[in-house]
Amino acid sequence: MVSQRFLGKEIQVKVAGEVRQPVSFTLEGKEYTIAEIVAEWADHGFGSAPSGRQRWWMRHHRNYYQVRTTEGEVFEIYYDRGTSLKNTRYKKWYATRQLEAQKQPQDNASTDE
Repeated sequence: MVSQRFLGKEIQVKVAGEVRQPVSFTLEGKEYTIAEIVAEWADHGFGSAPSGRQRWWMRHHRNYYQVRTTEGEVFEIYYDRGTSLKNTRYKKWYATRQLEAQKQPQDNASTDE
């Protein structure tokens, strides 16, 4: 089981590259530099809308990223693209949760010979 802390907060994100992936973000006044994108996926679901009332304009358009920072912290963040390509007011980044960082295996090789 992975320990986690729910965040649910809007964040400011810097992106780079042709694909415009996140390279750093600011959460609660602290800037985190992303060392690695561990996983990424898209959400085009309807959320909690009842199946009989789902309409195309109600779909989520979110790009999720699980990222590891240079300090070893792991976060789940996402970009909510909103429902309108022209209206940038709905296009925002959020930090969903902070995951417990996986400990890296240590080299236990003995220096005694």
